[in-house]
Amino acid sequence: MDQPPKYHKHIRLRGNDYRQGVYFVTLCTMLRQELFGRIMGAGTDALMELNDVGRIVDECWRAIPDHFAHARLDQTQIMPDHLHGILVLAPVQPLQQPVGSTQWVDATGASNEVGGRPRGPVPGSLGSIIAAFKSETTKRINRLNGITGQRLWQPGYYERAIRQQGGEYGRIAQYIAENPANWR
Repeated sequence: MDQPPKYHKHIRLRGNDYRQGVYFVTLCTMLRQELFGRIMGAGTDALMELNDVGRIVDECWRAIPDHFAHARLDQTQIMPDHLHGILVLAPVQPLQQPVGSTQWVDATGASNEVGGRPRGPVPGSLGSIIAAFKSETTKRINRLNGITGQRLWQPGYYERAIRQQGGEYGRIAQYIAENPANWR
């Protein structure tokens, strides 16, 4: 009996410029393993206690604005098996003078496409920021554990473009802040 074809559901908004905007992002560990620490206390007194792995995730998350000048971090919560955060991406200012190619680097105006197909996330976009973050945390945590090739994160990530009107931003920030109190 033939299997029906599998379709990949595209969860990104068509036509949305992911190089700017405000996004609620959730990243989950592979198989939802509780790798980043533990919740101490209960209810409104609950707090996340980060372990060494969780501290690496926290350090790399907080370093995002150091690597992407147009990115600003807002409410963030690392949980035992996932991370919630609000990323604010200001419009990227174009360079005054385009930079030409060298033998090592494409020109700054170079296309991000090969044969009409995109090759990875657009530089400076939410996708490129998340990819860099996941790559760096995985490398550092594998080095800490003395292993190579171990996946830390589930493929992809969840994001929601936050509307500025209607109090959505405040509700999401509150949800993130209260996440430890609602843990399991």
